[in-house]
Amino acid sequence: MTNVVIGAGSGMGIAVARALAPRGPLVIADRRSESVAELAAELGDHVRPMACDITDEQQVDDLVAAIGQLDAIVLTAGISGSMGTGREILAVNLIGTARVLLAVEPILRPGSVGVLFASMSGHRVPETPELGAVLDDPLSDRFFDDLVALGLDPDAPQFAYPVSKRGVQRLARTRCAIWGASGARLLSVSPGINDTPMNRLDESRHPIMAEIITTSPLGRRGRPEEVAAVVDFLTSEGASFMTGSDVLIDGGMVATIPSDSTGGRSSVR
Repeated sequence: MTNVVIGAGSGMGIAVARALAPRGPLVIADRRSESVAELAAELGDHVRPMACDITDEQQVDDLVAAIGQLDAIVLTAGISGSMGTGREILAVNLIGTARVLLAVEPILRPGSVGVLFASMSGHRVPETPELGAVLDDPLSDRFFDDLVALGLDPDAPQFAYPVSKRGVQRLARTRCAIWGASGARLLSVSPGINDTPMNRLDESRHPIMAEIITTSPLGRRGRPEEVAAVVDFLTSEGASFMTGSDVLIDGGMVATIPSDSTGGRSSVR
């Protein structure tokens, strides 16, 4: 049985890899192969590092071919609104996630679990049935055109990030029946503002994030290890009746973000 963490080269991906490593064979992947090679050397000989850019179909297929029998796959890979154009953000966060799901579904077995990383910002996206239908089919050749047809701007990072994460939440809900047919489970998690390099970059560019942190019920950033602990539980037998849902891990931030703040435009993760 093999566990897989994609996006294990930094931030929450590292924490998740460390949490799952004691379980046995583990594949850790990232588009930066050197980062996962260093982590694999730390975690032990049972950990295999691989290069995988989830926007590259061949690299995704190569990764899946290396898995064998799948225990859990956790997809932490993603970029924020400060790290790319709108289309790049959507291509990584949502289209890439859908591509991984499509590739891994043929090897699902009873007990397999998938956990997708969304964001608390996905909970702030005003959603219409029309937008939901587009987000549910991100591999469509018309995906970007369909967003434009709805009067939306896929080139705007402040739009693309929260919408991409809302799409990830929807993928867990809409594809869980496919996973369930194989006896497998699929969920998403939505972290709030965490103490990661990605979030620190976003904070430097979006001062509103400091207010979100200080006015939240717990009044602090999350720690990657706290998110990893939830993922550890969700991929365990203790969560065997959980599927198709999103778990918000945000210290109460969504509950207290003022309606006149960044709202669905936030790039927090």
